[in-house]
Amino acid sequence: MSSASTMRVSTARGGALGAKRAVSSARALRARVDMSAAVSFTRERAAVVASATKRATSYAHTNRKGLAAFVERASAKQMKGDLIPFRVGMTLKVGVTVAEGNKTRVQPYEGVVIAIHRAGVATTVTVRKTMQGFGVERVFPVHSPLCTFEEIRGAGKPVVRRAKLFYLRKLVGKQARLKTRFVAKKDQAKK
Repeated sequence: MSSASTMRVSTARGGALGAKRAVSSARALRARVDMSAAVSFTRERAAVVASATKRATSYAHTNRKGLAAFVERASAKQMKGDLIPFRVGMTLKVGVTVAEGNKTRVQPYEGVVIAIHRAGVATTVTVRKTMQGFGVERVFPVHSPLCTFEEIRGAGKPVVRRAKLFYLRKLVGKQARLKTRFVAKKDQAKK
């Protein structure tokens, strides 16, 4: 059944209201046809422009298109390459460079990683420590040139089954400690 016959049927059934609907649906159909032609023309034109301005460097492996690929390339220069692998539950020592007047010093901050927010160059780490009976949390930008990170080696690896350790906020004293899994050292010098 063509669109013209459906319009006739709808006008016959609905009277004046059906005629208005038929006219509006015919306009919508014409608009769709015009839009599809414009979209196909725009796509062809974009393909021609893209092939003419294509550079030798291909970013096909990033699975990003357009502006997202540009932002990813621009932020890649600002990302640190020598980072330690962060995990929730590990104990970190963060050195924050503080400028006071014309002097700079490194302010240490040591605590447990309770959250990692992964967002490319804007990735942050939330570190919690207990100071004088109060819990203190700070959020550090991972790729900031003012922050340095080093892992504190303890007796073992923390056993954590959560992505965020916000439940530590409610715990006090010895209850706020994490379980650790002891890793046996391999004997390298066997005689």
